[in-house]
Amino acid sequence: MKFLMIKRLVIVSLLFGLTACGGGDVEENPPAQQTPTSDVYTGPAAATADIQKYKTSLWDNISTQDKCGACHTEGNQAPYFASRNDVNDAYAATNPLVDLTDPKASRLVSKVTGGHNCWLASDSACGETMTQWIKLWADDRVSTANTIELTAPVIRDPGSSKNYPDDSSLFSQHVYPVVYQHCASCHSEGVQAAQSPFFASNDIEQAYEAAKGVMNLDTPAQSRLVVRLGSEFHNCWNNCLDDSIEMRDAITALSDGIELDEISPDMVVSKSLRLTDGITASSGGRFETDVIALYQFKTGEGTIAYDTSGISPAANLTLSGDVDWLGGWGLSFTNGKAQASTANSKKLYDLITATGEFSIEAWVTPNNVTQEGPARIVTYSAGDDARNFTLGQTQYNYDFMLRTEASSSNGEPALSTPDADEVLQATLQHVVMTYNATNGRSIYVNGQLIDAVDEDIAPLANWDDSFALILGREASNQHVWQGDVRLLALYNRVLAPEQVQQNYEVGVGEKFFLLFSISHLIDLPNTYVMFEVSQFDNYSYLFSNAAIVNIDGTPVSDSFEVKGLRIGINGKESAQGQSYVNLDLSVSSGQVLAEPFSISALGTIIALEKGASQDEFFLTFEQLGEHSNVVLPGVFVTPAEVPATTESAQVGVRNFAEINHSMSVLTGVAQQSTKVFATYELVKRQLPSLENIETFISAQQMGITQLAIAYCDSAIEDNTIRSNWFPDVDFTAVPSVALSAADRGNLLNPLINQLMPLSLSNQPSQSDVYAELDSLVTGLSVCSGTCNAERTRTIAKSTCAAVLASAVMLVQ
Repeated sequence: MKFLMIKRLVIVSLLFGLTACGGGDVEENPPAQQTPTSDVYTGPAAATADIQKYKTSLWDNISTQDKCGACHTEGNQAPYFASRNDVNDAYAATNPLVDLTDPKASRLVSKVTGGHNCWLASDSACGETMTQWIKLWADDRVSTANTIELTAPVIRDPGSSKNYPDDSSLFSQHVYPVVYQHCASCHSEGVQAAQSPFFASNDIEQAYEAAKGVMNLDTPAQSRLVVRLGSEFHNCWNNCLDDSIEMRDAITALSDGIELDEISPDMVVSKSLRLTDGITASSGGRFETDVIALYQFKTGEGTIAYDTSGISPAANLTLSGDVDWLGGWGLSFTNGKAQASTANSKKLYDLITATGEFSIEAWVTPNNVTQEGPARIVTYSAGDDARNFTLGQTQYNYDFMLRTEASSSNGEPALSTPDADEVLQATLQHVVMTYNATNGRSIYVNGQLIDAVDEDIAPLANWDDSFALILGREASNQHVWQGDVRLLALYNRVLAPEQVQQNYEVGVGEKFFLLFSISHLIDLPNTYVMFEVSQFDNYSYLFSNAAIVNIDGTPVSDSFEVKGLRIGINGKESAQGQSYVNLDLSVSSGQVLAEPFSISALGTIIALEKGASQDEFFLTFEQLGEHSNVVLPGVFVTPAEVPATTESAQVGVRNFAEINHSMSVLTGVAQQSTKVFATYELVKRQLPSLENIETFISAQQMGITQLAIAYCDSAIEDNTIRSNWFPDVDFTAVPSVALSAADRGNLLNPLINQLMPLSLSNQPSQSDVYAELDSLVTGLSVCSGTCNAERTRTIAKSTCAAVLASAVMLVQ
């Protein structure tokens, strides 16, 4: 039965491949964005080099009528930093509004971030873009040091908290009837214009999980579901005020049915904090000179990911398909893509071909290490076989495809990380790919140069300026990549190794320093246990770099012990991620705490429950100073014994070399023939490397199918082989004649005898195979129009591949 299933999978795959011969249609790119035409400046020239740099980096961008130039000019609104009369006067007016050592702290940035005359749909994107323009002007005056000023946080006692039960019955009883009735037309994954979160899904469990992020159990009136109706008038179904009250009452009823999680009075606990109570960890210190496109994905919602590089035109990405925003910045790709318009992508062509070199930098988390293709993480291309460059994934490898004088139009051969090193892992990684015509391509992962030598160094050539920048899959919607992208930066220069290392050490994403007060436990004012905390994904938080600090700089007067630290969330200790339970250290008298004193280099993941704005964290200790709490070890439950077995599958599969050799022997086509050799080199890493059938996956079957098609194509295009196999088939006739029901045996019987030469008791019978192939040929012989004689040969190739790629050849 297993053999027949594999064989039928191949036939179905071939049927799909035949109907989509040549691949799918290339999807059209989003329409080009219109860039407003700026006024022509006719005033005095810049008096100094710095004023000229100010003009080209900042003033040329903000002085246009669609931005600050509509108001901040003479006769309108002071200050006149957008004056078009004299750029030198504008320069003088702008200086008090910017901080060239810390551009993000500039008044110009805070104003647009706050929504003042933002020219984009996202205030944060306006702020990031304004910051980048100021950085371009400031250049080396920007401070690269990550200096954080620690200040006292809110002091809050860990309160009794309500937590969502595992059972969805309360939600199903109170809230779900309201959202399903009024919100399912949008917030359900099955509708045409589906909008996440899917809290009105037909699947009650999925709806419950999605609704947790938009409800507030402690203050139902502050729930996002309520605020959207009452304050934002979002899709009310009757009267917005009444609708918001109905929603509030439903969430209140849900909350009233949940018991409080109360903290035991025996616990030794710190004060508590929410993520938003933390001090923002600066993301400064990145090397971004020569950046030409930058995506930090801070918007967090909507269908546009903004290019905030400050280099016009902005190559903003339009999201389509299954793409979600990540908390803490980023995009998560399941089966979707983010694509810039071809018009705005052209700046990559213009700026990279001008220097003849470039770098791609990305923080990525692949979902798994089984993706093939290469699956497209970042690509500047037009379809399956035409690209300028691509950063891709093939199982454990990163692939760098690039069009040069020595490559194909598809950017092959690709430079890949070594197979044996398994460099790519399903975890957050910093990946940088660089190219110039002198050293060729290089790949860095987590700051380290990978030992992968570019054997085909050549200048860039034949780049196409009509291609589009795309993340997540190809323009044809094929070669889907699954994973998260937390940051993407493109440069038109090569990043030096020290610059790669610098950006790796800075890290990525929105991070906070949480200062948990322990002053009341050790009698030392303004003393805290500090963690660096970020939202790792939509389901968890990352805690790391635990330290003790005193923000007054007061040293320890009396030594104290710290043992058994645990992280609590919403009134209880977290059931997962307790990496610090074995902490056991003594802080000596006189220890200086003006700088954070590290107590653990470990990191851990804590499950997200209510959302970043609602989850409340605290710390517990088995011992802190004179306070202690006896924590009983958990009861170990001995698992039921499972009888030992040494049974394994009685059959195996051929490995990649054996498959290639077997196909060559069966068809009589040499392994070195052009088409076969090229296909084998392409899919070799996709073919089975182990002979254990229990490790066999569908991706390997597709690789086998591709190789079988190459062998069958070569065999049937060879006049000698074709005439020897099928002496009685008229390949000059149309399928309805050459492969009629009466004459079909002239094709199928010789084919089965050729590719199934052995009559084994445990393989499909020849009569069963004949019946399957007869059904296949019957279907393929029907055309919407008139079939030509060429289709007869195509059907023969497909039928050949269906047998050659089946379990008959594969299983041993």
